[in-house]
This record gives sequence, structure tokens and C-alpha cells, in this order.
Amino acid sequence: MLFNDFKLLERLLKPVNISNIYHFKPFDKFSIDSRTIKKGEGFIAIAGKHHDGHKFISEAQRKGASFIVASKELVAKPKVPFFVVDDSLHALGEVVRYIRKKRNPYVYGITGSVGKTTTKEMLSFLLSGRYRVLKSRDTENNFLGVSKTFLSLTNENVAVLELGTNSPGEIESLSRLCVPDIGIITFIKPVHLEGLGSLSGVFKEKTALLRLNPKIKAVLNADDPYLKKVNFKGKIYWFGQSRRNDLYFRLHKQDSKNSVFLVQNKFELVLPTQFCGFIANAMAALAGSHILRGELKDDVNKLNEFKGFAPLRMQAQDIGRFFVINDSYNANPYSFEGALKVIEKYSLPKIAVVGDMLELGKRSVYYHQNLALMIIKAKFDCCLAVGSFSRSLVQRLRQLGYKGAYHFSSHKDVAQFIKKRTKKRYLIFIKGSRKMELEKVLNYL
Repeated sequence: MLFNDFKLLERLLKPVNISNIYHFKPFDKFSIDSRTIKKGEGFIAIAGKHHDGHKFISEAQRKGASFIVASKELVAKPKVPFFVVDDSLHALGEVVRYIRKKRNPYVYGITGSVGKTTTKEMLSFLLSGRYRVLKSRDTENNFLGVSKTFLSLTNENVAVLELGTNSPGEIESLSRLCVPDIGIITFIKPVHLEGLGSLSGVFKEKTALLRLNPKIKAVLNADDPYLKKVNFKGKIYWFGQSRRNDLYFRLHKQDSKNSVFLVQNKFELVLPTQFCGFIANAMAALAGSHILRGELKDDVNKLNEFKGFAPLRMQAQDIGRFFVINDSYNANPYSFEGALKVIEKYSLPKIAVVGDMLELGKRSVYYHQNLALMIIKAKFDCCLAVGSFSRSLVQRLRQLGYKGAYHFSSHKDVAQFIKKRTKKRYLIFIKGSRKMELEKVLNYL
């Protein structure tokens, strides 16, 4: 049992009040979710933005919680050992750091402005045949998400973690929590500028991943102009298009369904998409696997079988008479430009459904207006916009003489416009930030 000593928990959590110490029984895991807690696990009540875990202490106890940590006194004390601490979020961090130290898996920390989730999925796929791999679920990449991942650790000997940020200091905090052995940074792009201020701020925040563990190895994208500036004395594995990199690639051929790349100019890597941006994720994953003695030829062959592309990311689907490219998971200026370069290649008549790109700070209007020329170049018949910042895109398009720009207040209105105005097969391209939930347009088509 990992938590087999009451005195250990006392030293670790530094409670200000203790109840029912005589009911203590050793246990192996903590949980912060009363919905999924299992009998015998400890429960840490976290007061979050949307839910207060203190309200679910009784539920956790009914399900068999054997130990409770909270930052509030309760009138009716649980009939199990009960620690009151100054800050249960801090207590959670102490527990996670203890688990990290005692279980001691080999940890990958993946960050970057775009491509974190796809890189995580590809790398986990490559490593899973050789190791017992634990990975971040979905996009749980903040303090609570990374903590939940570590709380679920059992006998896995490799952890692949996605680390996200939208304000200064978050990557440092997450790095202290999970202490990565390998740090992977995909891109430095204009994302979360509202919190990070500028591209220089994004660069400083993301590269904090490399500053805490003196033994960390880095996997970096040499094609990113900011990452090429990294000043790091440890070992760096560079990937990119130049032969000077440790791992390099070139586009070999492309058709309507696949993009074929040559890795090290000899191994064919086939990605089932026209979106070439995924190659950076693949190369980062290959480099990460190589550090743990992965054979490149075998890894490329295995990656050719990868089917784990997350939904809502350049997802092609037929809906009625429409061919939809659904890229509604998220949006920023860089990913928008890359997606539009793919859409340009299609000969079908096209409609763009554009939502706000959020968290761009003072440059929000500029970046939305900057899409106008790209929309025109991609030859969309219509650009249908949703969101306050997207109004500036519509205005700019009209200034440039584009007559198919419209702004809408709801997903349903967008869909109704499409159905009324189109009688033939159209390509519908959908992209916006996650909070815009543009995939809802498809519910009405």
C-alpha cells in the first residue's frame, strides 16, 4: 500500500485538525471525484470553479472512501480519518509529487501552442507495445487534469502527459508536479495571448518545461523560428525538414486522401489526411520514442497504422449532401492558415463557417481581419461568421469587395442559411475556438 503510514500522511499534508485517527487503514490511492471513487480509496475535496468537492464528501464516504482530506470543517464528521488542511489543492499537489517520487515512472511532458493532444496520442501508441503506458485522458492538461492522471497511476512504467497553459507560471507549476524526464515542445504560435501577452511570452512560458529538471532531455521543432532560439545546455533532439536535424522528413507525394512523407529520406510515413501539419506531431512522437530505444523503421511502420486522430480536428465527414471538414476543436491564426491551405486544394464549391479565435488579447481584431485575404484566396462562395470578433472579419471581407460574408447569432441560423442557399454538393469548412462549439451547426444540417 502506497499510503500505509498515518505519520507519513501527517508529514505530507500538514493538517491543522485531525479526527478519527483510530479508524486509519492503509490504502493505495486517492481520488478527487466522488463519482468514480472506489472502496478503500482516500478522497480529497477540492473547491473548484464549477463544483465544490466538499459537498460530495458524504457521497464519497457512502462509496467506501477510507480517508478524507478537506479545507473546511464539517459539522458532521465522517466516520473515517479526516484531515482539515489549509489548502486542499496544495495538499493534492503534495500527494501527486509523492506518487511521482514513489512510483517513479518515466515521464514525458508535452506542451506547445498546437498539436499537444495528437502528439500525446501518437507517442503513447508507439510506446504501448514496449511499455506499460499511462497517458493524459482527453485534453486534461491543467493542474487538476495532470493530478487526476497521476492519481490513477498503478503499475505503468511510462507516463505521457499533456501540459497546457493560458497564463504565466502554469507550465512551471505543472513541471514541478510531474518532473518530466523528456520535454517535448511542438510549436510557439500566437495562442493564449490574452494571458501570455506576446509570442515572447508564449516562448518563455512553454520553455519553462526545460528549466526545472537539470537532467531533462528536450525534443524540439527546428522548423519553428522561436524554438530555434532555445538556450538549453542539456541534450536536444531536433526534428524538422533539414537534414541537419536528428530526425528529418520531406513530403514525398500526396493525393485526395493521404500525405506520404519520407523520414530520414528512406522510411515511408503515410498520414491519412491532406493536412500536412500532423507531420510535426508524428516527428515529435518518433523522436520521443527513439529516446527510449525505439527502432525508427519499426516505429514508422507502426505509425502507419495509427488511427487515433482526435475528433473535430480536420475531421472529414459526409452529412447529407454536404462534405464537411470539421476543424471545430480549436482555432488560432497559425492553425487557421494551415487548414485553409488544405481547403484550397478541393475543387468542390465551398462555404466557410468561422467562429471567434479567442484569447488573442489586444490583437484579436487584427488577427480576425487578417483571415479575410486567406478566405478569398481559398475561393469560398460564402463566409458565415459567428461571434463578436468574427464581425470584424465580415467587415473586412466586405471592404475587400467580397459579397458572400454574413454574420449570425446562432448555430441554427447558420445551418438554415446553408440549407436554403445550397442545392448542390458543397464542402463545408468549420473552424473556431472550443468555446464557440461550432460543431453544433452540424446538428441542424
